[in-house]
Amino acid sequence: MAVAGARLSGVAWKGSLRMPATRGAHLLAASGFAFAQPLFDLLGKNPEFFAVRGSTAGDIVLFALVVTFVPALALLAVELAVAAVSPVAARFVHHVFLAFLGAIFGVQALKRLGLTGTASLIAGAVVIGLAIALAAWRLRPARSFLSLLSAAPVIFLALFLFDTPVEKLVFASGGAQAAAIEVHATTPVVFLLFDEFPVIDLQDKGGAIDARRFPNFARLEAGSTWFRNTTTLSASTTVAVPVILSGQRPVKGALPIYRDHPNNLFTLLGSRYRMNVTESQTRLCPQRLCKRKGGDAASRLSSLYSDARVVYLHLVAPPALEDRLPVIDESWGDFGSNSTAGAALAGSRPLPKVDLSTFYLSRVRDFNRFVASFRTPGNGRPTLYFLHVLLPHAPWLYFPDGKVRAVTKTNAPGRTGERWFNEQLAEQAWQRHLLQLGYTDRLLGTFLRRLHRTGLWDKALVVVTADHGISFRGGDLRRRPTKRNLAELAFTPLFMKLPGQQQGRVVGDRHVLTLDILPTIADVLGIKIPWRTDGSSALAGGPGSSRVDVAGVAAPYAAALAQLRSSLDRQLGLFGTGSWGPQFSGTGSYRGLVGRSVGSLRLVSSVAASANLDAVGSRLVGSLPRRSRLIPSPLAGSISGLHPGDALAFALNGQIAAVTEVYRDRVGGSLRFSALVPESAFRAGRNAVRAFLVTGSASAPQLHELRARPSY
Repeated sequence: MAVAGARLSGVAWKGSLRMPATRGAHLLAASGFAFAQPLFDLLGKNPEFFAVRGSTAGDIVLFALVVTFVPALALLAVELAVAAVSPVAARFVHHVFLAFLGAIFGVQALKRLGLTGTASLIAGAVVIGLAIALAAWRLRPARSFLSLLSAAPVIFLALFLFDTPVEKLVFASGGAQAAAIEVHATTPVVFLLFDEFPVIDLQDKGGAIDARRFPNFARLEAGSTWFRNTTTLSASTTVAVPVILSGQRPVKGALPIYRDHPNNLFTLLGSRYRMNVTESQTRLCPQRLCKRKGGDAASRLSSLYSDARVVYLHLVAPPALEDRLPVIDESWGDFGSNSTAGAALAGSRPLPKVDLSTFYLSRVRDFNRFVASFRTPGNGRPTLYFLHVLLPHAPWLYFPDGKVRAVTKTNAPGRTGERWFNEQLAEQAWQRHLLQLGYTDRLLGTFLRRLHRTGLWDKALVVVTADHGISFRGGDLRRRPTKRNLAELAFTPLFMKLPGQQQGRVVGDRHVLTLDILPTIADVLGIKIPWRTDGSSALAGGPGSSRVDVAGVAAPYAAALAQLRSSLDRQLGLFGTGSWGPQFSGTGSYRGLVGRSVGSLRLVSSVAASANLDAVGSRLVGSLPRRSRLIPSPLAGSISGLHPGDALAFALNGQIAAVTEVYRDRVGGSLRFSALVPESAFRAGRNAVRAFLVTGSASAPQLHELRARPSY
């Protein structure tokens, strides 16, 4: 009897373990397909996500283990707690969890199949989740199949760590070793690297710097050497910057980290120079030379999990809701900060102050810290000052005077992925880009004044350049090279102020590659580079490279120059030169209306249509604080009663302030508008807004007032 009792007890004990183990296997299988597989698939193809933030092998493995096992273990712990009170309730909770995980898996599967409607996605996901839970409840084969699938997350984990580009970060073979060199140079180096900056942005009809619009770039050009025909090799920052800093052509699969580029500007000068380095999208300076803030494990992991959460929300959110999330295609980290401004504006009363850590202005904070760090050169070790700042890079939030656009969405409308789907919205994005470059010019003025004040301007080698350009063409790509946009992506500014240089000089007869920047620095400093470079000093004679090549899209140099001239003519035709005038407040054939009083125009009728401003614009237009740094431009919102392509004019306080057109949102399918209004059109307090449909010819426009005025 005792033996039989022991057997029964053993069976009961094994049964008590089998049930939690089975349920745990089900949860592991379901969470693997809901969480692990989609994240591993996306991030495994984009190892820069980990490389740029400095994630160690331990960080990545820990992240992968958490994603694989923690969701299932957390849900199982809840089930066990419920089971301690009621086994029946625990069984019910288990199937609720399966339905939830199944629905998350379902929404991703339906998005991949091309379903975009929010209601249909949610309904379909719920059906899939309920079907999985019901099958697990009623069908033994389904439960057995789920148990077998519990091996899948482990396979996903293994594939992520061993069979994606992330493997290189996790299982590095040996450490990188920079070439040994002894440097005797005493010249300080100041290197300012801008981002997403075509050279035509700066130019007037004659190809010179537009001094009225960009006075500080004109000042820089007047005292330095401007290599006017400089081209990049890539429109991807994580490729273009290593090319600049190493002088070597891109290597397929190389990441923007020290281990893949051990020979670079920082290691070249590291034995002699103090390092004052701020990298934003690369990690080329080794830790032994550049002590980074936030480099501890807690900071790295916090950044990693915060940004991974945003990435995952993009995977599971219906497209209409995904559009409200922080953008993840403008940088490799700090995604949440992209939309903090809109969230703060939409959810707070009174309006928040413009705060450098809140409004995606941290790049300006970094710039100010960089400039403040300049010191008068002494007799000791020279200093390398280096900053890569994401300006005039999107998001385009600044007016030339530093005021900030109060927008809920930091990304400009008009594109899906890399493609501009609307010509006028592409032009409006271009306007915003150029206006932000106006503020970049203002920051450059601070940079130049500080250089003069500290004496670095006279004694240092000063390099100001950019990594690549950007294009604004309806139906074309913004950052991936094509035959149409090649020149806009390729040609970037490059200024070098040599030590003791007194007169400005323009080098327009030599095609300079960004590959040549490091050899030129070495030439000026009298350093022999101890590794093979693919570039040569830009100060040498000769025509330079005979081809322009950006990531495999190439053209003869002469043809690329002709295309550049055509792009400049297009820009000047749209936006002119000189002041920031009405050409930055309208698009399309009716842009000449901007600045005219409503009373001077022909109002012929009204139309049964209505415009509704988005929340942030509505609040600020209705009550704009005196001396507000937040400006509700563009005026954006939804519209009804009109059609895509219809021209709209918006009047503020009796004057036409912006002209735009109705467009159909590619995400939600709704009709919307976005009207870029100059800050001068607003007044403190309440602003009177009227909206008009515009018809007729450009020389004799007719205005039809919307019967329902913009609501705010």
